[in-house]
Amino acid sequence: MMDRDPNLSNVLRSWRHTVAGAPRFNAEVWTRIEAARDAPWTVAEFLARRSGLPAQEFRWAVPVVATLALVFAMAAGAGAGVLHTRLTENDRMAAAYVQTIDPLQLTGVHR
Repeated sequence: MMDRDPNLSNVLRSWRHTVAGAPRFNAEVWTRIEAARDAPWTVAEFLARRSGLPAQEFRWAVPVVATLALVFAMAAGAGAGVLHTRLTENDRMAAAYVQTIDPLQLTGVHR
């Protein structure tokens, strides 16, 4: 059993913490947002350093590359699905045919 200190309970019950607001908080946030809009992206900065062109020229590159990667992944997935279907089509057709003529497998289908 724990002993409770009544003085501590009273102090904790009466304790209040007030946070002083930052008077220029909104202005500072908008200043950082505007600075970020004007700053080049890190990927654009990297490409600009490699090619010698301004970073503003490469701002379009990141969304375009991401879109092309997504389209390539979708095409590769669809192609893999079609290829798998073609490779296993004969096996599936053969199994279905055997089930129609084999009496042992025919009884297993109707259970």
